[in-house]
Amino acid sequence: MHLILDSYTHPGISLFWKRHGLRVMEQLVPTKFCHTSRDTTLEKLVEREIWSGWKKIILVGSPSSIRRGFNTLMQASEECRSTLEIGFWPLNLQDIAINISQSSLNLSPILQVFKTGHTLPVDVMKVQFLASELETRYFWNDFVFNSTQATANTTIYIDEQNSLIKGRFYCRVAFHDEALSSLTMHPGKLTRTPVLKVYLKRELSQTAAEYFKQIKNWFAVGQQNTNIETLLKTGKQVEVEGNWANLSLDVSGMQDTVESVHFEVERKSFSLIVPAKPIQTTESLRKILPAFRPTGVIANNRRPAEKL
Repeated sequence: MHLILDSYTHPGISLFWKRHGLRVMEQLVPTKFCHTSRDTTLEKLVEREIWSGWKKIILVGSPSSIRRGFNTLMQASEECRSTLEIGFWPLNLQDIAINISQSSLNLSPILQVFKTGHTLPVDVMKVQFLASELETRYFWNDFVFNSTQATANTTIYIDEQNSLIKGRFYCRVAFHDEALSSLTMHPGKLTRTPVLKVYLKRELSQTAAEYFKQIKNWFAVGQQNTNIETLLKTGKQVEVEGNWANLSLDVSGMQDTVESVHFEVERKSFSLIVPAKPIQTTESLRKILPAFRPTGVIANNRRPAEKL
C-alpha cells in the first residue's frame, strides 16, 4: 500500500495528520508514504506512484485534491490503470473539524475500508473535442458547456435522437450523482446502467429593459422563473454539433471556443476501493461496517492466498 497525503495545498490536512497520522500509519502500515510540498506537487507524486508498479494507492486530501488526483490517474494508460487499486479519502473543512475534535479510535471503521481493499471497477465520463488538436478529458460528476452566440444553431444528438437548440444556452451533462470518495460511495450505485443525463437551461433576455420587465412580471403576477435547468434526455452517447465555433467549454486553461463535443462512457476505467456499505456520518461509523458483509457485486482485486 502506498499512501499519498496532500498536506501542502490545504493547511487543515496538515492539522488532521498531526492529530491522527500515527493511528493511520499503525492501522494501514503502508509500504510507502508520500506528502506534497512546494517542489513535489500532487500530480507528480500520483504519476510517479502509478507508473512504479502494481499496488494499492490511497490519496488523502481536500475535495480539490481528489479531483486533481483523479485527472492524473485518468491520463495514464488503460493497461497501467488496470493493475491499480485506488482509494480516495476526501476531507473538507467540516470533516477536518470533526475528526480533530474526536479520538483517533473513531477512524477505525474508515481505515478498515482501505485496509480490506474491496474494489469495484467504475465507469467515468469521457469528453473529446477538437481545439488546436484532438483533446480527451475525463470527468466524474458532470461537464458544463455553453452556446455563446445568439444566432447560433446547435444540435444535440443523444443516442441518435437529435434536438435543435437555437441561440445562447447553458448545458450540463451529468454522470455520477455521488462525489468521488471511497467512503460514501454505495456499491449498488456503481452497478447501475451507465447513462449520461443532459440538462439544459436557456439564458435570460440579454437587454437590460427586457430583463427588468421580466423581473417585474414575476413580482406582479407570481410568474414562475423559466430560466431553470431542465432534463433534456438521457443516453449512453451524446454528440454536440454547433456552428461558428460557438461552444464554450468549462475546462481549466481552455480559452478558445469549439464547434463540436463528443461524450461517452468509459467503462471500467479503474478499480475504486469501496466499503461494504457507505459511511454517511461519523456518529454511525461503528454501527455500519461491522454489521454488514460484502455482497456479491463487490470484487476483491487482491491476489489470492497460496494453497498450503
